[in-house]
Amino acid sequence: MASHRARHVLGAALVTTALLAPLGATTASARSGAHPPAGAGRAADVLVPIGGGYETDTLEAFARTAAARASGPTVDLVVVPSAYGDAPEDRAENLELAGERAEQLRAACEDAVPSRFTGCTARLAVLLTRADALDPANAAALADPATDGIYVLGGDQGLAMQVLAASPAERAVSAATRRGVVLGGTSAGAAVESRSMINGYVGDLGPAEGLRRGSTLVWWGDDADLERGLDTGSTRAIYDQHFHQRGRLGRTLSTIATADEHFRGASPVGVGVDYGTGVRATDDRMLSGVFGQGSVSVVDLETLGTTHTWGGPQHTLSARRVLTHLMTEGQTYDLSTRTLTRLGHVVAPPRATPWRAPAAPGRGTLVVGGGVLGSPVVADVVERARAVRSDDRARLVVLALGPDAAALGQRYADAARDAGWTGAVRVVTRATLRADSLRGATAAFLVGDDPSTLGADLSGPRVRAAVTDAVRRAPVVLTDGAVSAAVGERWSPVARPSDDELEDAGIAAFRTGDARWRTGLGLVRATVVPHLAADNRWGRLYGSVAVDRGAPVLGVLDGSAVVLERGSASVSGESVVVADGDEARTWTSANGSIGAANVVLDVFSDGQRLRR
Repeated sequence: MASHRARHVLGAALVTTALLAPLGATTASARSGAHPPAGAGRAADVLVPIGGGYETDTLEAFARTAAARASGPTVDLVVVPSAYGDAPEDRAENLELAGERAEQLRAACEDAVPSRFTGCTARLAVLLTRADALDPANAAALADPATDGIYVLGGDQGLAMQVLAASPAERAVSAATRRGVVLGGTSAGAAVESRSMINGYVGDLGPAEGLRRGSTLVWWGDDADLERGLDTGSTRAIYDQHFHQRGRLGRTLSTIATADEHFRGASPVGVGVDYGTGVRATDDRMLSGVFGQGSVSVVDLETLGTTHTWGGPQHTLSARRVLTHLMTEGQTYDLSTRTLTRLGHVVAPPRATPWRAPAAPGRGTLVVGGGVLGSPVVADVVERARAVRSDDRARLVVLALGPDAAALGQRYADAARDAGWTGAVRVVTRATLRADSLRGATAAFLVGDDPSTLGADLSGPRVRAAVTDAVRRAPVVLTDGAVSAAVGERWSPVARPSDDELEDAGIAAFRTGDARWRTGLGLVRATVVPHLAADNRWGRLYGSVAVDRGAPVLGVLDGSAVVLERGSASVSGESVVVADGDEARTWTSANGSIGAANVVLDVFSDGQRLRR
């Protein structure tokens, strides 16, 4: 959704003629011959979903797309604010804000279009309420043969469709796209460009729960009700917006899996468009011309014959062989054949052969946590330790690293006792660690929550030796947070984001060099990304593949862990996502984003073995 407040549709108000006037010196209605006559053949439909924001480069890219189909002398655009909603007391404010956006689009168009045009106009179609949309007069600008582009503003996509569905305004939009008018929009304006439309999360659920069945409200476009995207929207793709910024890969994975069930094995393609980024979709077939600040994600459950179920107490997605790509400039993707090209060459799909899960690095059980405090994983670890020894000689040692290590270690010690540990518990830190501190422990918790300070802790041979020896010799070991990352092949020293930094972190994680990878202890033969959803680190799956295609990447959600035992690797907790880049190709976009083809994801739920 856009940053402004979403308002409820409560009624209609008088449409002012001033707001129907174009912004710019030349009126669109004075133009003649805007499009070829109908007898010349139907023009290709062009949709331009933009993942969020009103960045100048994305507005200019939309304007250039509209200009490419315009015959002059001006490029004439219509702005649709239906996602804003309308309470009577907010109507004037909403119209003023929408008018400002229209002027912003016009100014960007003026700077972007070729010199053969004398300028641009942008007029506001006053479509804030259902009553507005039912009045054919308010669709006049959409129906005007002079119109070259229609731009749907951000806000609430469900609200937008409650206004527009099966109205004269929607019919005018559909007719306009059939005659060659370019349809674009940002945020909610992108969401409505798919016929089956994501309408947000259910209740209080969010990105952390995105892999759960039913966590996302989808308005399907294949029935008679009006809960859907635009009638002219894509039937081959489901567009999601603010994609990297708000950590929505999980919800698209579960949405496309649900769509596979809904459409009886013929799922559409998931297309995730990030903030400040857009893509052109021609005739609901060809994606091309990625523009803006980020990349466009493609999620495909058909090419590799993806299979899926739902597992665990939360009915979390379990899926094998999900094919994904990160599209940047120079790529096209055919939504019909699901064929990716890069620089004019077809990229053959991978064989997706089985990968090898990491083996237990020591004699006992290693539980690699993604952030398990407050979750049933702690009880699982305690139960394993009690099975080894539960008498008065049982001993748990918590080695806590980073700032406030003593307090952090105490929280884990308290969690272990709450989970039923009755043996001795000792908390040690870097300052109090001795060579024999963990020797003979029944169980060891090796924890750290601050990646930015972990390097300093691990630089000391005493800490490195303690972690290594515990992992290799203790009967039961839990690593959590930053330490889980450090025991793998590589780890990132970038600090965990605060709540205010989550969106920026999500975007940055899909950019080359953001992780600033360091060599890990190599005890687990994989890259481990803890706090995958909570820290909005989905991009790290691709960033690690870009560095080393040969090692699998284990994305571990909060409340989840990978359990490594002799001869097996399994999941404890809600979900683990494995990225396999063995047959992938990666590159760096001109804007610094990671580009990738053929990264295969496998998603595992509670109790499942890690294997394809």
